[in-house]
Amino acid sequence: MSKLLLSLFLSISCVAIAAPDPAPANLQQIEELQRRADKLAFGEVGSDNYHLAKARAWLDMALSEYHQTDSSGTMYAAIAQAQVLLDAIEAKQPNISMDTPQDLQGTETVRPDLWEQIAEQKKNMYFKCSQRQIAEAEVQLVWTGHEKKESGWSHAESYARGVENLLYEAKTNGANCDKAQQLADKNAGKDKAVKDVQKLALSGDALFVFGTDKLLPGADESLNKLATEIKSWVSIQSILLVGYTDRLRSDGNEAKNRKLSDDRAERVKKYLVEQGIPAAKISAQGGGSSKPVVLCSNKESKAKQIACLQPNRRVEITLRGEK
Repeated sequence: MSKLLLSLFLSISCVAIAAPDPAPANLQQIEELQRRADKLAFGEVGSDNYHLAKARAWLDMALSEYHQTDSSGTMYAAIAQAQVLLDAIEAKQPNISMDTPQDLQGTETVRPDLWEQIAEQKKNMYFKCSQRQIAEAEVQLVWTGHEKKESGWSHAESYARGVENLLYEAKTNGANCDKAQQLADKNAGKDKAVKDVQKLALSGDALFVFGTDKLLPGADESLNKLATEIKSWVSIQSILLVGYTDRLRSDGNEAKNRKLSDDRAERVKKYLVEQGIPAAKISAQGGGSSKPVVLCSNKESKAKQIACLQPNRRVEITLRGEK
């Protein structure tokens, strides 16, 4: 075979295996899968489910690669991964595989130390408390391998740091879950003495400056009423404060939503302590954008989405004791 014919043959072969540029139909497919995923997240499956969190992470990756006109085939592979998981979840298929392909098309395996950490955390008895973070970390690590292959490590390094942050959050959640279980075991006998449980909710928009944990000037009225309600009880065994945010985040970093919700719950705790409520009886934690009260279209303007999602920005209070 002449050099000219060989060159022509190799050129044709490369064209045959090259992935086509993304088309509008691909975007429609991603958006349809996202709608299916959102329905499951706001239903009985919940956004913290491992398989659903992984499917949503694949779709985030696919959408990003679509907008970057990916031609490596990674976008198509990510869409396929998400579709398989969503089909299995909707069919209530038992024992869905928890394996994650490290050699996805258009990627290369990077940071084996992080893959080892992921494997260890998946074996942890408190994996249930950090399954969303682990699922997102796995996909992000595959994504890191794609960015490394396309643009080198200097570009991919920030993606790897995102994986490290997710694994730190997962480890922290597991440790908190362990402590909560130990406390529950310790207080198992005390629970029998609880006569009354009351659940309340305060609007985050009525308490805090938007996007911060800084109290608004008028927040005192709502918090004083809460303190008065607590003091009216014959006895208080425990007070649980859980902060929640909406799903909006400009940089796609759910960890920041979690941190904000933590800070807001802690701010309410500090206020109650200042009003004379014993700190030892109050537990404060953040739920990020999980457990939303309302679901709003992401096709509306940001201003309309902020207004629609207002009920999701809240602090929930659970009082246990005797009224």
